[in-house]
Amino acid sequence: MIPKVDKELLLTSGTSSGVWTLYTDGASNTKGSGLWIILKPPTGDIIKQSIGSVHLTNNEAEYEAMIAGLELAKSLGAEIIEAKCDSLLVVNQLDGTFEVKDDRMRRYVEKLQVVLRRFKEWTLDHVPGDQNNEADALANLGSSIESEEFNSGTVAYIEVDIGSSTIEAEKS
Repeated sequence: MIPKVDKELLLTSGTSSGVWTLYTDGASNTKGSGLWIILKPPTGDIIKQSIGSVHLTNNEAEYEAMIAGLELAKSLGAEIIEAKCDSLLVVNQLDGTFEVKDDRMRRYVEKLQVVLRRFKEWTLDHVPGDQNNEADALANLGSSIESEEFNSGTVAYIEVDIGSSTIEAEKS
């Protein structure tokens, strides 16, 4: 989670005007699932989060990462967002290029559409995985926590701050 002081600084420094850029990735393995978020406000700051979660499929983790990143951006006052995702499925299901056959995926598409409508302007672009090395590293960090450590619905937030060597972890 973003410390309250940093959040207030972002909100009062006029960062809501201008384009915010969001990069996301999701990963799933035998230990659990991880979500990766990098948010770049117009000020040039960088907010990075790696979130560990109970087991999700890879596609669910991709959607969860995008939704979490968009909600973070909106909570910080973003009005214009350029979202970038390495999942062709997410990008193409949202724009209608791929048919949504599974009910669970349909609910993710609908939720993503609701979240995106909260922005004045938005774009969602595909970024190939080989150009997303940092995304993979953070998503894997989030999925490296043993799932037995979680109760159902529990999420661990691991925040990595640029320019510091400290990593904060919070289990809820």
